[in-house]
Amino acid sequence: MSSNKRSGIGYIGELRLSLRLLGREARSGELTLILLSLILAVTVSTAIALFSQRLDLAMKANAMLGADLRISSSSALPEAWRTTAAELSLSQARTMSFPSVVLTGNEMTLAAIKAVDDGYPLRGELLVQQDSQAQAEQQTSGPQPGEAWVEQRLLSLLNIELGADIEVGASRLKVTGVIEKESDRGGNFYTLSPRVMVHWSEVAGSPLLGPGSRVKYRLLLAGEAAALDTLRESLTLEANQSFESLGDGNQAMSRSLERAQRYLGLAAILAVVLASVAVAISARRYSERHFNVSALMRTFGLMRASVLRIFFWQLLIIGVLATAIGAMAALGLQQGLISVLASVIPEGLPAAGASAWILGLSTGIISLLGFGFPHLLPLSAISPLRVLRRDLVPVPVSGWLLYGLALVSLTFLLWLLSGDAALSVGIMIGGSLTLVLLLLLLKGLLVLAGRALRNRELSLSTRFAWQHLSRNRTATAGQLLAFALTLMVMLVIGVLRTDLLGDWQNSLPDDAPNVFALNIQPYEQDEFVQGLSDKGIAPQTLYPMVPMRLVEINGEAVSELPVAEDRAINRDLVSSVADVLPDNNEVVAGSWEETRNNGEQVSIEEELAERLGVDLGDELTFRASGVNVTATISSLRSVDWASMTPNFYMMLSADLIAQIPSSYMTSFHLSDENSAQLTPLVRQYPGITFIDTRYLLSQVQALLQRLTLAIELILVFVLAGAMLVMLSVLMTSTRERFMQGAILRTLGATRLKIRQSQWIEFVLVGGLSSLLALIGGELLCAGLYLGLFDIPYRSLGWAWLWLPPATMIGLMIPGSWMLRRVVSVPPLQVLRE
Repeated sequence: MSSNKRSGIGYIGELRLSLRLLGREARSGELTLILLSLILAVTVSTAIALFSQRLDLAMKANAMLGADLRISSSSALPEAWRTTAAELSLSQARTMSFPSVVLTGNEMTLAAIKAVDDGYPLRGELLVQQDSQAQAEQQTSGPQPGEAWVEQRLLSLLNIELGADIEVGASRLKVTGVIEKESDRGGNFYTLSPRVMVHWSEVAGSPLLGPGSRVKYRLLLAGEAAALDTLRESLTLEANQSFESLGDGNQAMSRSLERAQRYLGLAAILAVVLASVAVAISARRYSERHFNVSALMRTFGLMRASVLRIFFWQLLIIGVLATAIGAMAALGLQQGLISVLASVIPEGLPAAGASAWILGLSTGIISLLGFGFPHLLPLSAISPLRVLRRDLVPVPVSGWLLYGLALVSLTFLLWLLSGDAALSVGIMIGGSLTLVLLLLLLKGLLVLAGRALRNRELSLSTRFAWQHLSRNRTATAGQLLAFALTLMVMLVIGVLRTDLLGDWQNSLPDDAPNVFALNIQPYEQDEFVQGLSDKGIAPQTLYPMVPMRLVEINGEAVSELPVAEDRAINRDLVSSVADVLPDNNEVVAGSWEETRNNGEQVSIEEELAERLGVDLGDELTFRASGVNVTATISSLRSVDWASMTPNFYMMLSADLIAQIPSSYMTSFHLSDENSAQLTPLVRQYPGITFIDTRYLLSQVQALLQRLTLAIELILVFVLAGAMLVMLSVLMTSTRERFMQGAILRTLGATRLKIRQSQWIEFVLVGGLSSLLALIGGELLCAGLYLGLFDIPYRSLGWAWLWLPPATMIGLMIPGSWMLRRVVSVPPLQVLRE
């Protein structure tokens, strides 16, 4: 006979009894905390899953919507390819993209120029508003000669409106449209700048496209799949040419947004972990409070399995309710993330698929089963004799089982949120070992502190507080550890949030170069340097610049080597030559003199050399302007890439550079009083590409500020998780505190004395946990600053002064409110219960 029939009430009866008990427990603190913790976990994980998937879909879609097939090159594509495409009845369009300064009157800004021919666009949407009073409309062709379409940001930066004139190189164009959506937008870092779209004829043959210019040419193709495959097979690509794959068109933006997703994912993981800990603590307390109820059920004839199912139904109902509420809250949170990051993410994100919903919504159930359900298992093992003997307690579940289920569940959650199984297992193993060591350390410190205070004269309130903390050292150590880790993570995130960009800016001298000039032709060198001097701008060293593609290492084609996927292999490296080692460079191996004085030599940046697996004496073959040159590595250099000066991966000997056409580049400092001098320079030298890093820096700052706001939005939920852990810890000791308070009041202690002991306890817990957080934060920040970010380490400073009192107050206020009834409930009532 089945167990549910032997119990006499059946499955439906069990469910009804579970609902009745749940209704009675609706005001229970434990169930409320479990519900809030699950809502928190589901909300954060679902919102991040939805946001990440929608962003991934948008980035992939935007990269390929412009064509069925796209060919990219850093040099002009052969006309023969277009002829072949036409013979295969393929539709085609050409685009070229590059950064350039745009002028209007005395205003200027860096923009991402995109020239398109008459075949553009092929695929996707190009929405342009051509009248300030009308809606944006889908376009079937690009701007006409003499016209420019721009993004709204450019109008704001230049303080102009539709119909105004702008200057791009030597061309004067009329702004006739505002780009609202450009499906195939892509390119390099400079696409963070506002878009300016012009007709192909406006820049074809322009000096802006001279040697050394950062131009990306694309051939967009659309048609039958068989014809596209035929074309792909018939073309032989050079080293600087490639068929673009998903995401290639948005590499810079993708990297920035992927970094944002990782930060948000880490914050979400922390919030879920804290919520899960709160579920475990609350479920344990809930289980202990229901030993008597379970014993009564057993006395009335319910079987063990029936009792367990009744309580399991309660948890499951709470889990379903929390999942439903969390799903609705997740919609609001992910919309908040989209609003905060609106200026740096694609518009019109596609809807998330079912997998994102499943991933996020399963978080609550997994957390409930892994952290809550194991603590209910003793309820089925309670003896009916507990009705008569309240001292009877069930045999506790094995600690290995409890911790094992929790770790497996948490590892699974980490894998769901990160998508990396190895990383999740590594984090759990490393984190578990660290927590065990810290827990043992805290227990040892509590023992030492107890011995040191044993013979000391302490006030009665202080003695009561210390006895409560030292009575169960494991529980106290766990409580301190939970508070300390939460404070430490939030402290480190807060410090890094502001210091990374601030330290980089502060490390730059006041006269650091802030404008780069590229594509200076050899015949313009002397005139350009003289022009800078005439305008009061100190001229800097001019470096030859040659875009080169690495094609062979020691005679082997790099496409056949394991390093073929390295970013340095898949793009042109701007190389140069110099008699004097450039500033912010340092030779770490070999001889700079050999590189400078001997023929066919190359000096390579040390980190790139490590990635490529090359060393002194190895031979590298480059292709530039159709010419192959081979050089022997004679020195390795460390390069300070953060310095605002021209830096190069490769520095070649002079004889190699002489074989290849080259232009020049330099950088200079433009003071505030001389800032107006840049506009006439741009007009005087339309073929030179000026990159004003002041604009770039403002764009980076805007991006970081947006990401910071998004992280802070998630950190609100992390803080909520920390509060839930704190409330759960306080509630677990509520019954004990009631009993202790009743005994003390029976023995004559006043209400004020008991309240004082509680306050002192909160002060001790807050002080110790904040001290641990500060010590851990100092160590972690030192490791991150010196090891990862390579910036000077600075102490947490004022945090040592404000964090301890803030933590003490933050614990005292909610703790005192929760324990207010300890001194108000009559002692006789507590002792009878």
